Amino acid sequence: MFSKTPEEICKACGACCREAYHVVEVDPGDPFILGNRDVLVFQEGRWTLPRPSGHCVCLQTMANGEFVCDRYASRPATCIDFEFQSENCAEARLRVGLEPLPG
Repeated sequence: MFSKTPEEICKACGACCREAYHVVEVDPGDPFILGNRDVLVFQEGRWTLPRPSGHCVCLQTMANGEFVCDRYASRPATCIDFEFQSENCAEARLRVGLEPLPG
C-alpha cells in the first residue's frame, strides 16, 4: 500500500502533463472550452492544450519540485478520464523515466 495519497503521488510525478504525451485534445463539446480559450489552440480542426517545451500550458512546477495543474478544478474531460494507476498512467511514467506504480 502507498504511504502517500494518489493526489500526493500525482503531484510528485506529473508525467501525464509533462513530456509523456505530445498533445491533449479537447472535445468540441467540452465545457472546458468556454472558460479557457486563453490556453487553448484551435488547429487542424481540433482544440488542443499546447505543450511548449513538452509541458502542458496548465502545468505549474512548484518550488518544491511538485507539479500542479492551474486549471484542475475545470480541467477537460480528457484529463479527468486519465486514471491514476491506469495503463496510460504507467505508460506516461515510463516515457519520463519513472517506474510504473504497483497495481
